This record gives sequence, structure tokens and C-alpha cells, in this order.
Amino acid sequence: MKKAWFHIVFMVCIVLPILLLVFLDYYNMEGYNYRFNPSTNSLEPWNNTYFNQNFSFDVTWKGRMFYLIFAWFLTIESAISWKEVVDKKPRNRYLLAAALACALIPTIYVLATNFFGLDLAVMKEGLNIGIPSLYSDNSPSDFLHLQWPISLEYLVFFIFFTSAIFLAYKTKGLKMFSISLALLGAVGVSYMFDTIFPFGVFRPLQEMTLPTAATAAALFDILGYNVMLSYPSHVGNSLVPTLTVGSGPNIASVGIAWACAGVQSLLLYVLVILLFFKKANISSFRKLLYFIIGLFGTFFANVLRVYAVIMTYMYSGKEAGVFFHNTYGELFGFSFIFLFILLIVCIERFMLVERTKGVFAKITANFGKAKKTLTSRIKRNTDTPPL
Repeated sequence: MKKAWFHIVFMVCIVLPILLLVFLDYYNMEGYNYRFNPSTNSLEPWNNTYFNQNFSFDVTWKGRMFYLIFAWFLTIESAISWKEVVDKKPRNRYLLAAALACALIPTIYVLATNFFGLDLAVMKEGLNIGIPSLYSDNSPSDFLHLQWPISLEYLVFFIFFTSAIFLAYKTKGLKMFSISLALLGAVGVSYMFDTIFPFGVFRPLQEMTLPTAATAAALFDILGYNVMLSYPSHVGNSLVPTLTVGSGPNIASVGIAWACAGVQSLLLYVLVILLFFKKANISSFRKLLYFIIGLFGTFFANVLRVYAVIMTYMYSGKEAGVFFHNTYGELFGFSFIFLFILLIVCIERFMLVERTKGVFAKITANFGKAKKTLTSRIKRNTDTPPL
């Protein structure tokens, strides 16, 4: 324990702001209690219902559930590389202090935004860069009052956690904790992209929704539903594919932006699997094969996500569909990625390919022996003259 004290304290510093947010969120003690007033063109005090009537750790899309998954992955990577991280402790006192201070900055950020007025500055900056502040009925938009603070929060956590790990363990640390950091960074970047360019305005990502929407439409058609795929449909300043599905009196019509189609999970898959391959001792041919299979698997997980959201919307109502989208939708792609990597580990660890080849070789050999024996018996019976 004496040798590992730095890493234990370091991990506590990283997990601390997440635990603090869980406490503040659960007891509705968060900041950002301001709303934009168009008549005065300024922010005024307001009880932020987006934060204070919801527990954001239950939500995957523009929520904080991925903080918990990040902490879980970080703990697993720390346990796997325990000896290395303990031996790599900084020898320089100033470097050690800088790493711990950098890891504590996200905690300071959480305290400052919730108790010391930084939340107002964050919201003003959101207004300055054009984050939508109002809906058409002049009610506060969740883009400015919820999604912008959370997106920025993810990026602050990612930047300072990455910097702290680099200061503590250099590039070796970035490799050891690459998957957890990649998850945190990818989620933060995808959230921020969708917050700044809402409803699929960012065209390069939006174009990637068409294959998912078309495959989902084909799936509904195969299953006997009435389906219509329309493109392009105007949603604000963006062009999105619209999928309308019906079965008897039940009808659901949704516009599919890149985030709804799970494009971010495809990008996350590419990032995570490449980092995993750098750690794994696997042949280049198998890496390529695994990569292609996983890419198609992630794509079809996103198709099932669209299917599940529309089915929930069609049979349980729009509110239930939105809840399913925000709470469970992100888990489709993420769960597949995690299970697929676990499957690769099992295949390589227990040499399942080699064992399967061995079983087939034995079956083929036994079949060959049986065929040879049968042939020899038939020949013997043929050569024996009748009495």
C-alpha cells in the first residue's frame, strides 16, 4: 500500500467529481438556474427544470451515465496494469503535485459551476456562440439550459483527466488508460457537435444516417409493417430522412438525425477497436477480420436501436419513445462494442479458433477412416467368390 499510495490518491481525485455530481444531481442542488429572456435579451434567475426534475445519471443521450461507465473502465484498466502504474509513479515532487492538481481541476469546475457563479458565465458563452436558447413557443430550450453545460462538462473532464494521466505516467499512461479516455472524449465530442449543430445540421455526419434509415425501413417492411422512407425532410436548417411506420391504427413518424442513427457509436467503435488492437497480440489478418465483423455488427445494432425506438413510440406513445431514445438508445451500440471486444478476448485467450479447427480436423480424419474402412469392406465382399 505504501508503494501504491500515489495511484490510489490519483484515482480518488479522478472519481471524486463524478461522485460529487451524483450527489448534487440526486438532491437537485445543481446550478445553471438561469433562463434566457428574449424581451430583455439577457439571462434571468429560473429554477432549471431540466436539471432539477431529472436524474441525469439515468440518461445516456446528453446525460451523465457514461461517467459511471468511464469510471468502471478506468478501474478495470487500472487493475490490469496495476504493477506498471505503481512502478511508474512520478519521482519528481513537482510533477507529482502537478498531476494531482490537474486531476482535481474537474472537481473545482463542478464546485464553481454549481456554487460560485461559473454557471452564469458558461451559459453566457453558450449564447455568444449561438446555442439555441428558446423553442418556438418561447420556452427555455434544453440545448442551452441542459445540453450545452453537460457537453462542456464532458470535455473539461476529458482534457484535464488526460493531462493528469500524461503528467503522472507519460505516454505509457495514455496507452494503459486509452479505452476509458477514448470513451470519455468520444462522448464529449459527439455531444458538443450535436449541441452546436443541432438536428443533424453537420452534414458530413448526417449523410451517414441514410444507410441506417434505409435498412431499418427494409426491416419493418420484411416484418409486414406499412413503411415510408422520405428524404430529404426539413427539420430547422437540416435535411433528415423521415421514417413513417404504421400497423393498423398505430402510426409513428420520426426524423432521424445522425445522433439518433447511432453514428457516434460507429465512430466510437472504430476508435476503441483500434486502441484495443494496439494492446492485443493478434495477427494482422484476424484484426482485419474482427474489425469488419465488428463494424457490421455495430451498424446493425444501430438499426435495431432505430427499430426499438419506433416500436416504443408506435405502441406506447411519443413520450415513451423519447424516453427510450434518451435512456436506452445509446446502450445498443455501446453494449455491442463491449460484448464484441469481450468475445475477441475469449476467442484469443482460449484459442477457440485453433480448437475449432482441431475438432473439425478430428471429425474429417475420423470420417476419412470410416470411409476407407467401408470401402475396404465393400471390396473384400466383392472379391469373395460365392459358394
